[in-house]
Amino acid sequence: MPITGDATQNKSFTTKASAFPFTVVSESALGDATDMLNQEYLSGKAEGAGFIGTNGTDSFNLYVAAGSATTSAWILVGGDGTTDITPA
Repeated sequence: MPITGDATQNKSFTTKASAFPFTVVSESALGDATDMLNQEYLSGKAEGAGFIGTNGTDSFNLYVAAGSATTSAWILVGGDGTTDITPA
């Protein structure tokens, strides 16, 4: 029973998710093949894994891994950035 004591059985509610389990990391780390973010055994990097990348300002971009290799690209899928990141 809710704290207010109001019964909620047989009622319908419209809900929306507002939180995503993404971690904010620097875009420079995504671009560094030796950084732990690009090491599958340390970060779990795999095709479809994602991070929110930032360049230290108010810029946030969603990147998704194209694969698990240290040099697999991070594909820009959302945000105000303009390019994918390929670790080198």
